[in-house]
Amino acid sequence: MLAAPVPPEKMPAENVPAENVPAENVAPACASVPVHIYQILNHYTSRQDLDPGFGVLDNSANERPDWFEYWPIRKFLLGEPLDDDAYYGFLSPKFRQKTNLTAAAVGRIIGRGGGAPDVFLFSPSIHNSAYFLNVFEHGESEHPGLAAVAARLIARLDPAAVLEDLVSDSRNTVHSNYFVAKPRFWRAWLAVNERLFEIAESADDPLGAELRAPTAYRGRADVQMKIFVMERMATWILTRDRALSAHARDPFAARSRIYKLPLAIVCDALKIAYATQGRRQYRDVFRLVTGVRRLLNLQVRLGDALGVGPIRASTRALKSYWQSGAGSERADEER
Repeated sequence: MLAAPVPPEKMPAENVPAENVPAENVAPACASVPVHIYQILNHYTSRQDLDPGFGVLDNSANERPDWFEYWPIRKFLLGEPLDDDAYYGFLSPKFRQKTNLTAAAVGRIIGRGGGAPDVFLFSPSIHNSAYFLNVFEHGESEHPGLAAVAARLIARLDPAAVLEDLVSDSRNTVHSNYFVAKPRFWRAWLAVNERLFEIAESADDPLGAELRAPTAYRGRADVQMKIFVMERMATWILTRDRALSAHARDPFAARSRIYKLPLAIVCDALKIAYATQGRRQYRDVFRLVTGVRRLLNLQVRLGDALGVGPIRASTRALKSYWQSGAGSERADEER
């Protein structure tokens, strides 16, 4: 549940690992839906940097830095009983910075769902992945070799799955574990990622060595491939199990690089059309458009800078969805 602020006198010293702070108070907007959302307290994060409306999942001991946020989430899911009717989430300390959403705003979005969706998606600004047929193809562009490693992993999980045929879009794309879900989804997520964990921890498995290999990340190469494969498994689960329902908070609410959004939204619409109707023309046009995306994005960027009327009006409208984190709330109200 969304937590009340932690009194200062109960906050531990910065250098002393703290107990997890449970999310015990139900926000008014979620009064009919039990919600337990935590932010992860890392060794480099101050408690004061976290949203006091969320609970705290303490990872300040940094026991397994190679597993990043999976380690504290794994410990919670393996060690805590889960209420099947409740929602659970484990968010990074940068959640507000990346989404412009407070705990209260998250509570309102979940509260309006009435407990119907299995998963709420809060991934911010997915325009980069919209240009690719699926999140693994996008991952390959950022972390060379990821697609092949992911394909070998998925072949073990589901031999019938063909990764290059997978289509992911704004209805199921997850970045940075920014989702809140019922235990039904969390159990599926944990089962898949525990298999990945087992393989990656094996010293004798060649695939484990590939998962442990360092890959490019923000100009460095000190993060293992397993982290970026794991980040995409939530999307894979949602695309393969259509019985799971998901509600996406506005996935194109962006703080910057607004000029990339028009084409990204077009690409996303083409992917949804292809995924739902199966007509290859949609896929063919998607490949055409993404092949010239740099040129088209440059035209939008220049048109905005020069004040071309329709372009400037469009980019201003798109930028407004970031402001106050209210894009999805407006959309919900209009529906």
